[in-house]
Amino acid sequence: MRPTPPPIGSGRAGQVLRRLASPLVGREPSFYRAVLICFLISSTLWMLRSLSNSYTAPLNYPVSWHYNARRYHPARPLPPTVPIEVRGNGWRLLSRAVGLHLLPAEVRLRLPGTPPQRSPLRPPLRRALGTVRLVRLPADSATYYLVPGGDSL
Repeated sequence: MRPTPPPIGSGRAGQVLRRLASPLVGREPSFYRAVLICFLISSTLWMLRSLSNSYTAPLNYPVSWHYNARRYHPARPLPPTVPIEVRGNGWRLLSRAVGLHLLPAEVRLRLPGTPPQRSPLRPPLRRALGTVRLVRLPADSATYYLVPGGDSL
């Protein structure tokens, strides 16, 4: 004779929960280990299958700025990372989010007096991201200007 499960509640919801919990009550420890192992295996397979899909994700990508620092300085401080939005395979996005294979994008800023590019970040970021596709840049990415100064004063 099986022991009855503990009271879960009253009403229809309580009956449903009692009915679902009744097969799990009063079993041997090996049964619970088997249930736990099955749950872990199914969770792992679900996660591996999900990582094969394509996703869009925000990232803070590191940037290495290149300019003649002896003759010029930035009009405002240059950020060490740039917030971007990328699209790609779950495995590749996971490696970028964790920080694996994360080479900084090397951005060369134009000298003062030359017209600014549409976005000095887009080509270097595309090269650095590799197979992950760049979807969106920050709105102010085209406003990294250099002004005369630095050590030349």
